Amino acid sequence: MTIGSISTTASSTTAATAKDESVNQDYAALIAQFYQVEEYKSGDQKNASDTELQQFKNDLLTKGAAQFLKDLNEEKINALVEEYRQKLLKEKEQNPEKPMDINQMVSDFRKQLLKEMMEAQKADQQDKPKQTTALMSQDLLQKIQTTKSENSSSNLLQTGFLEQMLSVSNQQTKKNSLLI
Repeated sequence: MTIGSISTTASSTTAATAKDESVNQDYAALIAQFYQVEEYKSGDQKNASDTELQQFKNDLLTKGAAQFLKDLNEEKINALVEEYRQKLLKEKEQNPEKPMDINQMVSDFRKQLLKEMMEAQKADQQDKPKQTTALMSQDLLQKIQTTKSENSSSNLLQTGFLEQMLSVSNQQTKKNSLLI
């Protein structure tokens, strides 16, 4: 590659881009020749041109989340089963004298995968009430703290008897009075 060819390539790439006076265009063209430069796109622009994302959104809208997840799990199971079938066929080719019922083995493998999936779903469902309870108690605690902070900011300092007894400053006073 000669200097002349670099300058012609550089001039053709710079003509396509907007001229920025703060950067030497020859320098920018030379860099563009060695590094692939892509036009900046915002997240929305990238998402709008992503066909897989559009297909995902469309599937969620038309099927609903439950059906989409069911279909997705089914696709995963089918892929694993097909992979297992290919593995068994290769093994049978390597050991033709070994008796194998490939269809039965594949069927058993599919049943095992379905059973594992069902167990995982049951475990998730059992964990959900615990998570929901934890979230609800956290929300309640946050509401109580917000209410207390609002009361204290409005100079309505009201402390309950139990809070006074458990207060750190009150415990310090007790210790000091016991030492005297």
